[in-house]
Amino acid sequence: MTRTILEIRDLRKSYGRNNILNGIDLQLLPGKITGLLGRNGAGKTTLMKCVLGLTANYHGKVVFNGKNLSTTDTQTRMKIGSLVDVQFYEDLTAYDNLMLSIRLIDSLPKKERKRLIQESLEFVELSNAAKKKVKNFSFGMKQRLALALSLITKPELLILDEPFVGLDPIGVEEVKDLLRKLCRERGTAILFSSHQMQEVCDLTDNILVLSKGVISYSDQNRHFENQQAQLIELMK
Repeated sequence: MTRTILEIRDLRKSYGRNNILNGIDLQLLPGKITGLLGRNGAGKTTLMKCVLGLTANYHGKVVFNGKNLSTTDTQTRMKIGSLVDVQFYEDLTAYDNLMLSIRLIDSLPKKERKRLIQESLEFVELSNAAKKKVKNFSFGMKQRLALALSLITKPELLILDEPFVGLDPIGVEEVKDLLRKLCRERGTAILFSSHQMQEVCDLTDNILVLSKGVISYSDQNRHFENQQAQLIELMK
């Protein structure tokens, strides 16, 4: 029986009288990539922030590896990486940006921090740029650095909000290759949102459509004819 790494049960979230999530149910499996589609304002980012503990006061269950996920459970949350609202210190190097982040994890020895940073930069193919200031990075390099930051604790689950925005076609393919490599070599479960329908259809094992606060469609990516047109209809 395949292990479920993340299970969400009847997740509901409101801001005042504005209901954003109206009962979300979903499951994520190790080594699988799930694409999350939806119009602007559909609640994709809110859903991700609930899982990441970046927003509170929601109703429902978020279960990670069979355990209810608490906003205060920092050890468990280290196993969840994210690329959501990532910002860098532009005048610092790539290495120093990652070090600032990893220093917040008190349980990691100094030598372990350096090793994890080096491994993470190597994985996203930025080792040669480790000592370069981020302000001199191209957009694609910054996106790979953001991915390196999300991978620094070798998470079992990776949550990415619009990872392809602003990338040229080569950058898109580079990020897609890195995500496939993560699943293949580490068995990482990945949930990402995107407005780029082609990338969702190319990359994912499963597709979810979020509409009017609920998952209106959830199925394996079957690559059928006119798939993109049908998914757009489901988003309306």
